Amino acid sequence: MDVDDVKIEVGTLASYDNERHRALEDAHGNDYVFRRRDDCLEAVRTNPKAALLDMKFEKRAVHKIGKLLNLLIERGFERYITKPKIALVRRRPLTVVSLEPKNDLANTLFGRTTRSRFPLHVRRGFRIEARTVYRKTGPASALVVDAITHSDLGDATCADLIADGFDLRGLYVLSLNPADAKHGRPTIIGQVVRVEGMTVHLGSDRRGDRAQYEASMLSLDLGPAALPRLATHYFGPEAHEELWDERNTLAMGSRRWERISGFVERLSKRSFEIAPGVMARLSGWVTGADLGQTTVPLPRYIVGGNRQADSTRGLFKSGPVHVPPGTHAGIRACIICERSRRREVESFLKALIDGEGSHRPLTQTWKIGAVSFTVFDAASSSAADYEKAFQAAIDEGTKWQLALVQVPSDTENALGDQNPYLVTKAKFLSRNVPVQEFRVETMKKPMNQRQWALGGIGLQVFAKLGGVPWLLQTNTKVHELILGLGSASLGTTRCGDRDRVVGLTTAFSGDGRYYLTETSRTVKYEEHESAVVESAVAAFKRVRADMAWRPGDCVRVVLHSFKDLRKKHMEALKYAVLAVAGSELKVDFAFLHLAQQHPILLFDPAEQQQIPPRGVVVKMGQFEALVAVLGPNEVRNDRLGFPRPLCMKLQEGSTFTDLGYLSQQALAFSAVSWRNFTPTSVPVTVLYAELIADLLGRLGSLSRWDPDILRGDVGTSRWFL
Repeated sequence: MDVDDVKIEVGTLASYDNERHRALEDAHGNDYVFRRRDDCLEAVRTNPKAALLDMKFEKRAVHKIGKLLNLLIERGFERYITKPKIALVRRRPLTVVSLEPKNDLANTLFGRTTRSRFPLHVRRGFRIEARTVYRKTGPASALVVDAITHSDLGDATCADLIADGFDLRGLYVLSLNPADAKHGRPTIIGQVVRVEGMTVHLGSDRRGDRAQYEASMLSLDLGPAALPRLATHYFGPEAHEELWDERNTLAMGSRRWERISGFVERLSKRSFEIAPGVMARLSGWVTGADLGQTTVPLPRYIVGGNRQADSTRGLFKSGPVHVPPGTHAGIRACIICERSRRREVESFLKALIDGEGSHRPLTQTWKIGAVSFTVFDAASSSAADYEKAFQAAIDEGTKWQLALVQVPSDTENALGDQNPYLVTKAKFLSRNVPVQEFRVETMKKPMNQRQWALGGIGLQVFAKLGGVPWLLQTNTKVHELILGLGSASLGTTRCGDRDRVVGLTTAFSGDGRYYLTETSRTVKYEEHESAVVESAVAAFKRVRADMAWRPGDCVRVVLHSFKDLRKKHMEALKYAVLAVAGSELKVDFAFLHLAQQHPILLFDPAEQQQIPPRGVVVKMGQFEALVAVLGPNEVRNDRLGFPRPLCMKLQEGSTFTDLGYLSQQALAFSAVSWRNFTPTSVPVTVLYAELIADLLGRLGSLSRWDPDILRGDVGTSRWFL
């Protein structure tokens, strides 16, 4: 971005107050931009006709106003691009879509074949965000642009959908009443349980006590359950698949880059005003070379016999690192499935155990004894019948080493005590029996696809039995403990209060060996950061007892967090860990916020799909970097979309600050998941924490679930894979 080198009036309010900030935004947000800076609120007028606010104003150079300049650029760009055929979807981040029918995927795909009215629109658009980038020549403002598709219903309400015979039951709705709006946008108010005429009744998952609404005052929330149902109702059973394919095509690297570069080229031809008398203009792309780009070595692996390998496939030749002693004599497994699918399940399990296509027999790959299984079928897909099948397995008297549970197709989204898989998993976990699920859709896949799914299931089963498939090769002489921090809301519905939250920490050694998951006590959401710290300290205590650290050893604790930790929590964690470590150990800390959701994409013009090679690292400043954890070789399926790099932020308070080393370590930890053989989009520290949080949240909806189960032996197993 090029911005005129001039001075502008900046207003300041001392003693920052969040409520006052929100009130000013609501009252004057169209005429001013506001931003907190230290303990002050700063403002710049964007409308020269607006009255001056009651604050102290002074002239400053526009390049000296910090990140307030980014807000001015976004607001000016919003005015620049908003036209009659371009709609503003939201302001932060700035999101715009085209209203032209040719840019509506639903219209182009189904407009000619559908004669009746159809309210669903899937529009092409762009998401824009101004950010400060730290080039080698110094900091500068830049626009981050992404090409998107956005689904909406236009001005159609739930009354229109009901009139068209659409079934709203089980879906979530938004209130169109301005009094219910949040930041000027409609808010979700609950899940529909039934419809009577034009009156919509909400179930227990709702905000507040009100349960009845007029359909004309509601709109449908276009979540993952609503879109397929809408597309099927208006366009036919194949419509959602067609829409999904078209959206994926537009998200591919080459098409995405084509859309973004064309958009930027058109808008680069003119300058635009960001504040009265201050002009800005787009001035070329920011390249990796501008910021500082390197390529770190890809990880190498240790497999059976302590041999080295370039990929996880090396275990097929050398075997796994560790085979649990209790598996050599054989595995006793019980199977829980629907009675109507028993033959199908037995055929699928035979393929899993004996091999199919490229999937080899379990005994050959994992060096375990023969797997024998006994089927306990449920009379139906209900949770009650699955619980009876579980009880039959227990009453049979065998000490099961493994349970395999077929998930009924019609119950995957069922909550709490109505979900047969959750009920069964909780029962087996209480007896410390690992559980592996499999789905009907997986059983029905053609062999050329099913063979890969079987390989993944075999890997997960081996890990749940206590096996170690592979580890990372490391060269450091420092003891490393890598902690993944997360939190889980227990049994919380979309509209419910988050009043049952646990902090959780996954613990790994530097070579990727999984040690345990430690959970905190259950707390209210406002206390969840303290709960995360509590779980991290507890994890360190347990691992400290297991590791053979000696006086004088150097220990490096690397924390991968799902969010920025506040300074007081980092200091509390450091203090507690140092107290446990004692004076005989030298402990360094690296606090890393690993962000998956951020606006920046990396494109490689030399690659057909524009995807940079795995291992590319682009510095975004002294303490921030983007790491390409998936490259073109890992994204072989167009349905996987265009990979977003991992954004790493090294936080204040870290005593180990080698961002290059930490970037290489994060890349390596994205290739050590024991859920599949291929690298993942995030390090295993974060991935496992997310898997655990998801399962804990779902298990927490059970009436008889006790989260303290995980604080025993189950916490050291891979129960969540």
